[in-house]
Amino acid sequence: MPPVNQGARGTMIAWLVATTVVAVAAVICAIYFYVESNRVAQEQLTLGGKYKEIVAEAALTGSDVAELKSKREDTANGYNGHMSVLDVAIKQRDDLAARLAGPGASMDKAMTVSAKAVANAAEKAKAAGVPPPPADSLTAAVDAMTNATVSLQNQIKDLTKQRDDANKRVQDAIAQTNEAKAEFEKAQAASRGQADQAVAGASQDRAAKDEQLKKLVTDAEASQKAAQEAQAQAQVTVSDLTKKLDDANKLVGILQTRLGEKRISTADAVVRQADGRIVRVPGNNIVYIDLGTGDQIATGLTFEVYDRIEGIPQAGDPNTNDNLPHGKGSIEVIRVGPGSSECRIIKVQPGQNIVQGDLIENLVYDRNTKYNFLVFGSFDLDQNGIATPQDADVVKQLITRWGGKLTDKVNADTDFVVLGKEPVIPQFTAEERKDPVVAAKIAQANAEAEAYDAVKKAAIEYHIPILNQNRFLYFVGYYELAQR
Repeated sequence: MPPVNQGARGTMIAWLVATTVVAVAAVICAIYFYVESNRVAQEQLTLGGKYKEIVAEAALTGSDVAELKSKREDTANGYNGHMSVLDVAIKQRDDLAARLAGPGASMDKAMTVSAKAVANAAEKAKAAGVPPPPADSLTAAVDAMTNATVSLQNQIKDLTKQRDDANKRVQDAIAQTNEAKAEFEKAQAASRGQADQAVAGASQDRAAKDEQLKKLVTDAEASQKAAQEAQAQAQVTVSDLTKKLDDANKLVGILQTRLGEKRISTADAVVRQADGRIVRVPGNNIVYIDLGTGDQIATGLTFEVYDRIEGIPQAGDPNTNDNLPHGKGSIEVIRVGPGSSECRIIKVQPGQNIVQGDLIENLVYDRNTKYNFLVFGSFDLDQNGIATPQDADVVKQLITRWGGKLTDKVNADTDFVVLGKEPVIPQFTAEERKDPVVAAKIAQANAEAEAYDAVKKAAIEYHIPILNQNRFLYFVGYYELAQR
């Protein structure tokens, strides 16, 4: 047997020990990482389940989440950029509940209070003898009760007139009775004078006169009683209608309080609310917006672009062109795609740049609502100093093309009034006014001015936003195209 090399044998033993240690360590590490990976996978499943309970993954890129994210910039109403989307939605819900049912009310309570207010309105309307208000919304209920109040007021006016007429008839009957009595007394005095000359005939004549007087008094009393009964009945009817009117006014006051004023201030809530945002600016006068298929937009739709920080300005004074609400520029939709649309830049204000996140606005367009517009007067779209009714037709066509609706008079359903150039009454000398042609021009100008002022006055009474031509064109992004 050859001698064993002790050094080689020691090396081999050391190598085996090292290999064994490494193998054991590897097994232990493998087991550890396997257990850890299973724990991480289980945590991921748990978190994924919690995540899906709150929001579906597809909704993260939808318009609802985008709108909630943009709401965080509304710091004036208590929002801030650190709020989560869920916090924004909860605050919106709480604000709506507070508006309907008072501070601190829950949404369930707000819905209950709103339903109870409409039900109470229906019961009181039934008790007052008027048609019940619609039960689908508080706004519709307030409108219905307002109309009922106006109708009752008109009935009171008619009954008051009837009462006054009845009083006049009573007074006329009394006057006629007094006149007849005076005539009779005069005749009686004459008869007594004649009785001195003919005693026998006087007795018979006096009896006849007494009978005539009795008949006249009886007839007068009957007429007076009938007139008094008619007056009393009229007063009872007026009293009943007055009570109904008071009940209706109280009901309208309750509903107006619940609704927090019937008409929302569209001058701020609608005019200054952006329709979308710029999401990409690739260059070459092309931008992309976050509106696409399903958002009710089409090629040719124009928008005014406003700074994402400064926001959309107020409508301003419709009587002047001072502080017009022009933004950074104007864009026009040239291609509609799913989720976004391609637009060309029509105009950029000097010193401005359109960037990602800027707001876009078209007063007529709204993906959810069709607004009612009254367009009145003559317009001067090409700014040549000559206003024509034909340009008014162009404005009307833009409104209907972009989803708005036209109305022919100012009422509670009108959302915006767009006024053309204010009519100018021509000045002529006294000699020129004698010309029938000149007189006809003056009469026509006065009639146009009166109609213009009547529309403006009605819009102010209904608290409807009024826009002149240039403010309307800027708010729809069409100011530059209108002059081409």
